[in-house]
Amino acid sequence: MSRRTPRDEVINLLGFIGLAGVVGYVILAAKLGIPFAIPVGVIGSIAAAIALRGPLGQYLAHGGARGDGLPDETTGQLLGEIDDLRTRVQELEERVDFSERLLAQQPKGADQ
Repeated sequence: MSRRTPRDEVINLLGFIGLAGVVGYVILAAKLGIPFAIPVGVIGSIAAAIALRGPLGQYLAHGGARGDGLPDETTGQLLGEIDDLRTRVQELEERVDFSERLLAQQPKGADQ
């Protein structure tokens, strides 16, 4: 069994979306006629060309996530930032718990 890469997943998803779009276009073109089919077909083709010239097209053309990954120093920096964020979230959770305990201890008539 072959291993599927993120690039394969993106290509499959785009293929499915493209197929659904073409089927929908054909159905609408058959029902609404040429005044609908020609302008929408031209606009759709231009939109697809623009989308494929952008970051999505570059991702697909260059093999997507090839497994090269990030440089080790970048990975280390990101892991450090994640640890800092975890610490901050834990501190905030403690503050919220403390605040909730204080509010729970107040008598019912004290807030008026």
